[in-house]
Amino acid sequence: MLELLVVLVILAITTAIVPLAWRSPRATDESALDRLTQSARREAIRRGEELRLRVDLDGAWVLAAREGTDVLETGRIAAPSAAIALRVDALGTCRPGSDMAAIGDAPSGVSFDMLSCRFLPLAASAASTP
Repeated sequence: MLELLVVLVILAITTAIVPLAWRSPRATDESALDRLTQSARREAIRRGEELRLRVDLDGAWVLAAREGTDVLETGRIAAPSAAIALRVDALGTCRPGSDMAAIGDAPSGVSFDMLSCRFLPLAASAASTP
């Protein structure tokens, strides 16, 4: 009888813990474009090489390596307000791609932080500047 009680206690604890491990990450206000740039950044760091991310106005995107010749991933996001081309190095920093100066054409009211590889509201980026 004691063994059955121990098994039931272990099942109860497991039942309480497992859903916490399976819960999805908290929803944030990040845009699909921001999530995509962060994903490209993580992949560049993981691979230890420079990657190129290009997002067109229709939302089609391509993540490639080696001057854009080796396509790693493709997909589509909700149509962004601007097309972008980024080069993400192995340290996780981002800079405009050589084929278009899209960072300067970032969506209105938004700036791009190359160090964190994130789009920031202009008010937040101005506040962080000393």
